[in-house]
Order: sequence, then C-alpha cells, then structure tokens
Amino acid sequence: MGSTSSGPTRRTRTSGSSGRASSARASGSQDRASSAPASSTKSGALRSWAAVLAVLLGVWAVFFGIPAGIRFLKAPPISEGFGIEDAVVALRLDARDTSYLVLVNEAGETRSVQLEERGFENSRIAWSEAGMSTGGPTKEYLIGESGLTELPLPATDGALFEHARLTTDDGFLVRTGSTIGGDVLAFVDAERRSLESVSAGYGGAALASCDGEAVTVSEDGVRSVTRESPELTGLGVFDGVGTLECDGERVYGLDEISDGARSEERLRVWDRAATGAEEILIRYPDGLIDTFPGTAFVHDGRLYWSADWRLWSIPVPENRGAHRVATAPEGSTAHREPVVAEAVPAAELGGFIDDYELVVGSDDGVLAASGGRVFGVAEEDEFVNPSKGPSYDKLLGLAIVSADVGTGEWRVEIDIDDIDFPKRDLHVHAIAVDPEWAAGR
Repeated sequence: MGSTSSGPTRRTRTSGSSGRASSARASGSQDRASSAPASSTKSGALRSWAAVLAVLLGVWAVFFGIPAGIRFLKAPPISEGFGIEDAVVALRLDARDTSYLVLVNEAGETRSVQLEERGFENSRIAWSEAGMSTGGPTKEYLIGESGLTELPLPATDGALFEHARLTTDDGFLVRTGSTIGGDVLAFVDAERRSLESVSAGYGGAALASCDGEAVTVSEDGVRSVTRESPELTGLGVFDGVGTLECDGERVYGLDEISDGARSEERLRVWDRAATGAEEILIRYPDGLIDTFPGTAFVHDGRLYWSADWRLWSIPVPENRGAHRVATAPEGSTAHREPVVAEAVPAAELGGFIDDYELVVGSDDGVLAASGGRVFGVAEEDEFVNPSKGPSYDKLLGLAIVSADVGTGEWRVEIDIDDIDFPKRDLHVHAIAVDPEWAAGR
C-alpha cells in the first residue's frame, strides 16, 4: 500500500514465474482405450457437481449474505441507496486499478462502492454540514445521511483532472480542467440538489473557501468567485501560489519550495479588505526534497502546512504592511526586504504508530485537518512471496490515525477490521472526516 507519489518511493514486489514439469507414464493402447470412458465419466461428474455447488453458493449469498471474513468480490458500483449513515471518515482509494469510495464508522466497519476515477488519483472529498461531495469524470455525487444524488456533468474535451473541491454556503464548488477545454467550475447546490457548470477559462488561479465564500487572489488583492464572475485570472501554481488558505479576513498563499542546502519559500498574506499583499520569506532548517506544500490551515495563532513528509508551522504573521523597509545609510536609496519567518516541524508524517506504518504523507488531499489535529491513514502489510504470483504487498490491517499539531503526537483513532475492498495494490489518495466527529477528538 502506498500514499501519493511525492513521499518515499512506493514499494512494489517483482514477481518471478515458475513452471512445474509433469510427465505421464505411457501404458499400452489397450489400457488407454479401456480407461478413457471411465475418465470421461469422472470428469463429467465432477463438472456437474461443481456447477451444482456454484449454484448453491450463489443462492446462499443472495439469501444469507457472504460473511465478512471470506469476502473476495469487488465492492458494487455506487447507487442512490448509498448514504453517509453512521460514517465518520471517508477515503478515496484505488485497488487493483479500480477506484473506490470507502466510508468508515467508529467501530471500524467499512462500506465501499466503485467510482469512476476523474484523473490519475486526483479526486477529492469534501464534508460539511450539507453532506459529502465527491466526483467522477461524468458525474458529481452529493451524499446525505440516507442516500445519494447523482448530478451529471456536461461533456468536456480532453482528459479531465480535479484541482480543487471546496465547501461553500450553498454546498460545494469543484474546479476541474483539461488541457483542451480549460478550467470548469461546478457549483453544487446541496439544498436544491442541483449543479451548475460554468467555464472559467485558462487562468488556473488557486482557490480557497472564506467562511463559505470561494475566493481567488491576484497581485491586486482578493476577489470572490461566483457563477456570474467565474474567471480564474490571478495567481496559481505557475504564478507563485500553489496552496491557498483562508482564515477570517486574511488569505495565505504558499509558493513553491526551493531546493538546496537550506530551502526557502515565499508566503504572501492578503487582507480581504485591502489591496496588495504582505510578503514573508519562510526559511527551513535544512534542504527539502518535496517542493510543493499542501494541507494548509490555521490553528491557535499558527499557520500549518505539509511538505516533505513533515508538518511545518510559523506564527501567523502580524499585519505590518506590504513590506518592511530596511534601514539604509544616509544618502542611499532604501531597499525593500521581506520579513523572515523560521519554519519549525510540528509533526512527522511518516513512521510507525503501534503496529501500523503511516502511508499518508504530504500531498494535498491525503491529510485532513480539523480541530487542531491532522488525520491520516496507516497500515500493516505483509511481503508476498513472488513465487505465489504477481502481487504487491498484502494488506493485513488498516487504521485511521491523527496527530495533535501542538505536540506532534500520533494516535490510532479507528482500527479498521472489516475491509470490503481488495487488499492488494492499495493506494489511498484522499481522506475526509466528519467535522462534528473530528471536533470531539
């Protein structure tokens, strides 16, 4: 089982092949002739009994169900009867090249359904009081306590990838895009159970949710993104903002992390009521391999984000204007110098928790933050003997885990002991938690 592609290299097992030679002892033609009818009779009887047994097993499965301990079939496709019910955690994962949505309750029981994958491990999950939102290449799914609503998406040109999934006052906002058709925004109204899809051009700016309102940023400031004004012209991953987070009236934009002996990163802070941005230079204690931050959030006066299999933080910057002007000798021209903040590690995003190994690292979408904790996934696996055939690691156990951002201490929240999806070649790429449940942890 692996996390997303940016952390340690996912372990795979290279399987060899073995053949078993067999030989039959020749006998006289009279013996072969006399034994042939008996062999045919036995083979026919075995086939008949096998057919009867298969029918009986099918009838048993229909009327009595298949015990959890011997389930080996894939989960069914998603349907209208699939609801949140008692779930507190949701996972998007793929196993054996099939995408699944998995709901987990506090008892560690799972309910899984198959989904169409939007792109290469790009689909996210959003969870709010309005319900749960996830999607595929042709449909959006709005999931409530007792059922599901399918919302068809309009046809698009080119392969479609998901870039953002936000909660809003009305429900959810999903940003997708393709190299041919550009960006598309799907505004999902949770109360009306409806969807409106709007073209957003080729701007590609980052998005954030500010108290139920979708916003984007530019050099000038913060602006709202609505059905009437959906254009995403502004700052994005190619313009210096790869991760955007909102807290109250301030918006934080994190840039790409530089490599080298000591990595650095630019942070820009916007006041929603003002123009321009304050610029802060973040310095790391050493060089980082991962160059893109993710899972940014603010808690208890500090800004947190994930990068390079660690959770980092700095104090929330004070509002000191766009730049600090350095003191210059008399008669010379003063130059502008950004404020410097030293990043400190808040938690490790790898290692072992009890018998489980953390598999969710620093990519955006594979950590969920709520109530001063970050939630992830950990697993226990077994090396599969290559002589038994092609296979990756075999999953022995799965757990939902969380860390306190103040202490960095991890703990197991839920042991998952009722797995109804394939246990090999497993890859988790998104997690969401019930906000009310997470707040009580």
